[in-house]
Amino acid sequence: MKKNVIKASYFITGDSIVEEVLVSGYPDPSIRFAVCNYETKKVSYASDIILDNGAILQPLTGDIITKGVVLLPSQAEPYLSEAVLIKDIESFINCYLDLPHEFYLKLVSYYVLLTWVYDKLSVIPYLRAIGDYGSGKTRFAQVVGSICYKPFFLTGATSDAFIFRMIELVKGTMVINELERINSDLQAQITVILNNGYEKKMYIGRVEGDRTKVPTTFDAFSPKIITSRGKSKDLALESRILSIPMKPTKRKDIPTMLDDSFWAEATLIRNKLLTYRFNNLYALPTQGKEERLNGVEPRLKQTLLPLLYVIQDKSMEDELINYALDFQEQIFSDRSFELEALIAEKLVNLFDNNDKVGVKDVWESINKELDDKEKITTKAVGLRVRGFGFKTKRIQGVYQIEYSQPVILYLKERYSLTTFQEGSPQTPPSPPADSASEVDIVDMGDNRQMTLGKEGV
Repeated sequence: MKKNVIKASYFITGDSIVEEVLVSGYPDPSIRFAVCNYETKKVSYASDIILDNGAILQPLTGDIITKGVVLLPSQAEPYLSEAVLIKDIESFINCYLDLPHEFYLKLVSYYVLLTWVYDKLSVIPYLRAIGDYGSGKTRFAQVVGSICYKPFFLTGATSDAFIFRMIELVKGTMVINELERINSDLQAQITVILNNGYEKKMYIGRVEGDRTKVPTTFDAFSPKIITSRGKSKDLALESRILSIPMKPTKRKDIPTMLDDSFWAEATLIRNKLLTYRFNNLYALPTQGKEERLNGVEPRLKQTLLPLLYVIQDKSMEDELINYALDFQEQIFSDRSFELEALIAEKLVNLFDNNDKVGVKDVWESINKELDDKEKITTKAVGLRVRGFGFKTKRIQGVYQIEYSQPVILYLKERYSLTTFQEGSPQTPPSPPADSASEVDIVDMGDNRQMTLGKEGV
């Protein structure tokens, strides 16, 4: 009887965590498993594992492993402490990459740490280097990506089928370099992945096979590193991204080329991080830190909380809180330029000065400020008004908006339209529905744009 063979780079058994490792060698590299017992933390190595159900677990093989498409550790190596491990990561990054501030160096280092235990959590933020040509974005992708959990790098020649299968197969860190230079069709697929890959259970549906047309779902949940010249205009997606502003370096000590010594150092760091994963995947404290982000809006809190879980340094926690508040202010500022913010502003102003407000009143007020090409329909206004949480009622052929103080208070805080008066609720209620916007445009630089579908959150 032929035994069932399971190919995987990672597996959980009844008593162990199993991770694939790759020992480089000539002419053939050695592929095997590192197996860590939950209780004893003892690590052993095996070429395959017989599971309780009789199936044989074998490591992934093929070009994606042997040619380094996916970067793996070579073995589990000890580290002195988490504090020393973070310093090792910082030193490695700082040796090969110039980041604009020490805080960003710490932030990136902790993000690297987070990627090695991300599957313990339900949400994972993304990390992005943003800047013009020559600012070090590609170096950022190489250096930071090389020490994340099972990184694989995407280029413009990659197909969407390859991306979906790699995420599903490897469940590692996806590194997307120069997003603007990827063809528009692939950009659209990457956008779908980004909008659905930050949270568990957000599966992406696809139809596979030219003839059979089999419905298939893909799990896109994984860490992702992006480099780009500009920000997305999808503010929901932006709130999931930790952005690092990049500038051309003036340092003379950074190597121009990344030679073999760089890749050897990266492997050593990955080896220590594998041990960190073995030690913390089921021991990571995920309670008691949420209150530190009080005052931060729920979506941003959800984005930053995973980082707080891996930070054990109090001063770094404080710096992250300050970063969160600055990040939130930037989001508020960006929202003020959005169409939704304009609609919210007109709604609030109209209700401040009128007992009755109709959808048409809001529409007329908005279109007075828009160019002919930007003008919107009453239907579009009505969809967004209802998306905020207002109810509308047709009276004598005119859609009137029913006043709702909780929704007005929500809009005032969300779009920074006014300061709350004494006695107002500190945390306005969330609206019953998201914005009804179906399409947003992302500025990709060089006068190019790409279309984003409705947010999948």
